[in-house]
Amino acid sequence: MFESDYARCEYIEKDNVVFHVWKKEAHFEDYRDPVTASLEMLREHAGSVFIVDARNGFEDVKEDVDWGFTFFLPELKKTGCKIWGFILPEVSEIEGEIDLWTKEIEKNFRVIRATSYEEILERIIRMSK
Repeated sequence: MFESDYARCEYIEKDNVVFHVWKKEAHFEDYRDPVTASLEMLREHAGSVFIVDARNGFEDVKEDVDWGFTFFLPELKKTGCKIWGFILPEVSEIEGEIDLWTKEIEKNFRVIRATSYEEILERIIRMSK
């Protein structure tokens, strides 16, 4: 488990999920440290699902987007992760940010957007039937 003022990340074994919860706006090392912690958990639990609770989400600075696209996403792909879940309200104040990330993520992962952790799990179960 990883916890900072900005995020909490944990592996939930019963669901085979790395669960990343943003607490508040973060940039540069405050952003990258929790994301890197999630990446390490995804490496340790190859093939797990990555779920990001972005209800306290924020607009990323350009440098963090660049880092995410050039480092994090290629490394995430190497973990065997196939599904990325976003927990968001029905309408989010950061739709543009989510759209930007979703377009890039969908190149290599299945993206599920839902309003709760449980809804994402239910949709994964329905997909596997």
